[in-house]
Amino acid sequence: MIFFFQAQDMGRSEPCILFAQSFVHSQLDEYVDEVILSMQVIFAEPVVITACEFVEQNASPSAPNVSLIGATSPPSFALEIFVHCEGESRFRRLCQPFLYSHSSSNVLEVEAIVTNHLVVRGSYRSLTLIVYGNTAEDLGQFNIGFDMDNSLANVVCSPSEGKLEDLPPALHSNKLLFVEPTASLKFMSLPFTKFKVSPHLKQFLLLAVKLSEVPDVENQLSEIVGNVVSAVLSCVRNMSSTSTFYWDQNMELGITDYKRDSEKLNDAVPQASKELLELGRFKGVFTDNWSPDDIAGSETAEALISDLLIGMFNKFDTFKSTLNAELQLVSQNKQMILLLGLALLFCCWRKGCFHFVNSGGMETIVHLLDCKMQNSPAVVLMLLGVVECATRHGIGCEGFLGWWPRGNESYPDGNSNGYSILLRLLLGKQRHDVASLASYILHRLRVYEVAARYESVVLSLLDNPSRDHVMVAEGIELLVAASSHLKQIAKLINLYEPIEDPSPATFAQKLSILGLPEGFLSYKATIDGITTSKYTFARWDVDLCLLSLLEERGFFPLSAALLSSPVLRSSNDKQADVFMEITTSVEYALLNFLFHRSGSLFLFLFHFGFICHSNGLCFLLAHREATELLVLSLQDVEETTKKECMTLRQAAVFLSKGFICHPQEVAMITELHLKVGIAIDLLLATDPHSDELLWILWELCAISRSDSGRQALLVLCHFPEVVSVLLDTLRSYTELEPTVKRNETSPLSLAIFHSAAEIFEIIVTDSSASSLSSWIGHAVELHKALHFSSHGTNRKDAPTRLLEWIDAGVVYHKNGAIGLLRYAAVLASGGDAHLSSSSILVSDTIDVENVIGDLTNNSDAQIVDNLLGKLVSDKYFDGVTLCNSSIVQLTTTFRILAFISDDPVVAASLFEEGAVTLVYVVLVNCKSMVERLSNSYDYLVDDGAEYNTTTDILLDRSHDQSLIDLMIPSLLLLINLLKKLQVSTLITLNMQQQTILILRKKINSSGNHFYFMDAKDQYRNKKLMNALLQLHREVSLKLAACAADLSFPYPSSTVGFSAVCHLLTSSLACWPVFGWTPGLFHCILESVQATSSLALGPKDACSIFCLLGDLFPDEDIWLWKNEMPPLSALRTLSIGTLLGPQAEKDINWHLHPEHTSVLLIRLTPQLDRVGQIVLHFAFSALLVIQDMLRVFIIRIACQKEECAVVLLRPIFSWLDSHIDETSSSEMDTFKVYQLLHFISSLLEHPHAKLLLLKMQALRIMGKVLLRCCNIFKTEGKLSLDSRVPSKNISMLTWSFPVLKSLSLVFTSQSPVKQSPSLEREVDSIINEESFFIVHQILVLLQVLPVGRELLSCLLTFMAIVSCCQGRSALASVVFDKQKRDEGTSDGNMYVANDWRSSPFLSCLIKLAQSLDAKEGSEAVVVDILCSLSLSALHLTAQDDK
Repeated sequence: MIFFFQAQDMGRSEPCILFAQSFVHSQLDEYVDEVILSMQVIFAEPVVITACEFVEQNASPSAPNVSLIGATSPPSFALEIFVHCEGESRFRRLCQPFLYSHSSSNVLEVEAIVTNHLVVRGSYRSLTLIVYGNTAEDLGQFNIGFDMDNSLANVVCSPSEGKLEDLPPALHSNKLLFVEPTASLKFMSLPFTKFKVSPHLKQFLLLAVKLSEVPDVENQLSEIVGNVVSAVLSCVRNMSSTSTFYWDQNMELGITDYKRDSEKLNDAVPQASKELLELGRFKGVFTDNWSPDDIAGSETAEALISDLLIGMFNKFDTFKSTLNAELQLVSQNKQMILLLGLALLFCCWRKGCFHFVNSGGMETIVHLLDCKMQNSPAVVLMLLGVVECATRHGIGCEGFLGWWPRGNESYPDGNSNGYSILLRLLLGKQRHDVASLASYILHRLRVYEVAARYESVVLSLLDNPSRDHVMVAEGIELLVAASSHLKQIAKLINLYEPIEDPSPATFAQKLSILGLPEGFLSYKATIDGITTSKYTFARWDVDLCLLSLLEERGFFPLSAALLSSPVLRSSNDKQADVFMEITTSVEYALLNFLFHRSGSLFLFLFHFGFICHSNGLCFLLAHREATELLVLSLQDVEETTKKECMTLRQAAVFLSKGFICHPQEVAMITELHLKVGIAIDLLLATDPHSDELLWILWELCAISRSDSGRQALLVLCHFPEVVSVLLDTLRSYTELEPTVKRNETSPLSLAIFHSAAEIFEIIVTDSSASSLSSWIGHAVELHKALHFSSHGTNRKDAPTRLLEWIDAGVVYHKNGAIGLLRYAAVLASGGDAHLSSSSILVSDTIDVENVIGDLTNNSDAQIVDNLLGKLVSDKYFDGVTLCNSSIVQLTTTFRILAFISDDPVVAASLFEEGAVTLVYVVLVNCKSMVERLSNSYDYLVDDGAEYNTTTDILLDRSHDQSLIDLMIPSLLLLINLLKKLQVSTLITLNMQQQTILILRKKINSSGNHFYFMDAKDQYRNKKLMNALLQLHREVSLKLAACAADLSFPYPSSTVGFSAVCHLLTSSLACWPVFGWTPGLFHCILESVQATSSLALGPKDACSIFCLLGDLFPDEDIWLWKNEMPPLSALRTLSIGTLLGPQAEKDINWHLHPEHTSVLLIRLTPQLDRVGQIVLHFAFSALLVIQDMLRVFIIRIACQKEECAVVLLRPIFSWLDSHIDETSSSEMDTFKVYQLLHFISSLLEHPHAKLLLLKMQALRIMGKVLLRCCNIFKTEGKLSLDSRVPSKNISMLTWSFPVLKSLSLVFTSQSPVKQSPSLEREVDSIINEESFFIVHQILVLLQVLPVGRELLSCLLTFMAIVSCCQGRSALASVVFDKQKRDEGTSDGNMYVANDWRSSPFLSCLIKLAQSLDAKEGSEAVVVDILCSLSLSALHLTAQDDK
């Protein structure tokens, strides 16, 4: 952004105003990356800047004569100012980097420098800047001591001066360029590296294999080999996420340091070789002069070791015969384990694995696995260990699958013997460690098999390019095969997850946390609930060995080549569809790499352990060239200027639900995450308190100015060392002496501190459990680091905001979930978190106990009910308006409680502490605040209303989002409580000589009791349900308003309102499903009379039909033909986008078939009243309400057709009685049109076809067409002048929805498969009514004028003649016409003069007349002619007469 500015008020020596202006970005409600657009001010002549003033939002500048209102946003951000001086090649700083905030001085004193070019760089969204100073010429007149150069006089600046290239590197464009070499990644390297074998290890293997032939050395040899194998496996395990194991098979979690293990291995191998050499010389195997060094260092060492090893396996023949002596079996098992240990070592590196497989070693392993799978578990586990090490390499996978050696490049078809043996092993009853390792290997083999076949198919496609951009049939088959393999790879990458150990020991270990002295709800007892919560987007890290195998098979380069193929990009029809599927699969696989989380944060819950970072992102960064090829293949050269993209979560959910995501979006998302990854690596390598650290933090802050950038920054959660660096940055600033801080703190340190706080704020404010788990353990340290910076002030900068967000985390650390409940009760009742001037937050160490009480006092167990009891018992309680700080603090509180409440014991304990009462009060407060916000939107629809400023609009939207953030975890907690407590349960736990009795109130089928344990159960039950219904009423209205003008990317508030509605429905479903009273449907409809629904307004209708529709499974949104309802798409996407894919199943618990049938039974008695409401609002012109109606009806029809008939009966009864009225009012005419339009919108879904046919919809449509034909009759005879009487124009509009409905009824193909009996029923109904319909269509073709009416009629006629029923009806009409002309008609009901000439000929004559008279649109004429031609082709292409 560049400003050219002429200084005003020149000619005086005192400083004057050189520049004053506000500038904002176009998307006010979005964070935008304004850092690329560094603001520049270019003066027309040299000036001397003496001060700069930044005016905060809604404030006035210090200069009285400036009529400018401040618009600086956000409240705090980092800034730096540069100037360019004449004669210098680069820009220089005007001042040190500094932090802008509302509480600091807004006037910045700067160094006096002569310049004509000012550059302001910072992480701001909008800025109001006033520059003070004088012109250089003016200062020279008063002999001010500045060194003036004659060249500065009378300079006129041009846009070419002061180029952006002259700015410091951090001010350049931050577009990601693939210029950083892989070697530049210093700290974020992949944990997986190729295992480097040393000559000492080869020497050791050679000696061990030779000694294994010698009898009576098994004990010494096993001990020496065992030590080396353990050391090697420790290193190998930490190189990948592979489920490896210890030599002695300990069932413990093993996480070791790779560097320490490498040093241990380097020391152990030479020592072991020395011991083996001495043992061999002692046994006479090796002579004193024999040295294995020459042999181990030769090129044939691997081949020699392999031959010796395979020879030993072949000599070991006892496993093939029956064993009689138990002592002999133990000895043989020990010898076999020794050989397998050597084979495992040999297969750890690629070359050794190759020789092992090439010598037939893998066939031997498969044979042994098949023979002894039911005998010794230790031997089976060692055999699987050899297979696991070998399958880290492609040659090992091919050897085990039976593909090696291959005579050509093709892969054999058929079953694999090794794969089948592993599958049989897994299906048998095995130990957990055996079953886990077998399933892991099977998964890896399956991925390799599909990737290898995908490679073969793609290479075949690329080796045989199509000619003239036309692909032959064989090429299309290969393309389909490639698409199928890609889908499988994308699915398999996410399939593998850790298998939980079902053993009693593991279960007892989990229950041991209940024995903690702090209790069930302490921090230590519940923290694992956050770590393992399903409300997350992070996934288990993908196997790095699997990634290596994909790299070996060239997955990324081949996919890039396929996507870049000019033949496929220019293809159409089937090729284009397959190419779109391929693109979608590549996008989905690429995005999944960005989701995989850190193994160091989330450990497997069984004995295998590993440490690794975010493998997917590290893999992409480590393989720069492959990633670059893939990203470039996704980019669109026509949209390179696009700056905004959807978020990673939105794109992933879009693709998983079957929506199309533009490849350019995925490319931009990937680039953003790679940019964050590079910044992370630089951050870990940078010294603290340096300029470089500030630049990196500013770069991360700049990325966060968009929604997609904020989500990209959440990658930081996967790197605990980055979180530690940020925490150390905050801590190092606050550890300075207070006097130094107040007087001598450098601007650089302050800017670093606030930038780190802003990045931390992004992590803390995220709603997912993975983000919460990344910082919750540091809450106390984070609070201490931030407390001093905001102590005793009212600033709302990043540190202060961050303090509010983490406040609940400190309470959770100190007092557990009970402390959180009581802390939230204070806030929910309207209490202020600001206790005193010296303690700004409830969590401060001095005051927290005073607020929430002594947790050890059992007499105070119901403190939540005591705090909130008065509010709940007050029948006039309508909510408390909470301050912004309280909303933020409650949001974090409920996120913690919601995540830990998934455990049934924790949920029961939370219930006992009054959690439901707390949720009730918070939801009532939210309802009250949402209702007040709804009233503030009147200016959008009321022309006479006024609104203040754009800033107020943004504040309202921000408040909307804050309430959404609070309501979502509150409802999650409520759902968990209601689901866990809906049955009576008695749990007795005996821990540390104590018996903990948890009683849950029983809910009987009559609904006389609810979960509140007092005499007012039923009353409170109704109050909670009413609170939920009232909140749904307010939120559904906002959702409907958003859906009325919906475009992508969906605003976060729109998705949030949809998610809140979904969660409210999930909680309200407990009443009808569990049989609680009062009945949900009775309460919803109690205000609706059986004969009238006029009392309901649009607000009530939105709530009723949004709720009723969400109670039933979706209608398969992809079956909608032309117009998918926006709210259906939102419902499909909202929960997955905000809470993660795993949470969606849990929230949709009521959509299971057994619950859906109960819901439908409860609703059936109320269907008559619902049908009256449907009729009343089907007249509405509000598309949102009509969409809600048709979605609800279709969902009911999918469950039970008879129920949908009851809903539609009032509509058809009303239509049947009003269509035949000869003197209809304008209102009735409009209502008929609306109902006909509603019916046509219903028919957009194929499930409505049979339903409406049974309702005699065709008969109604025939009557409408007859009325339209009668418009053109004069004295009972048809008029062919194609002029519509003016009084009947409105009635003629009835034909549009009817013709559209007929096109949908007569469609030749249906995506819904029906039984033969239903198909016969549909055909029978259509055949019965089609004769009359076709006759009226032919009449309309003759009389309708050239225009949209005629085009619509022709399109309907084309649909009719494209199906067999329509052609049969047309043949009957033509035959009847012939008989009338011959005078042999049998007295049909139709009048002969209704059809005087050929309909096609009439259309052609009217078209010719229209062209001669130059009437109407030429485009419409062309469309009519095209439809007419296609109709004729349909008729001539059939064999029917």
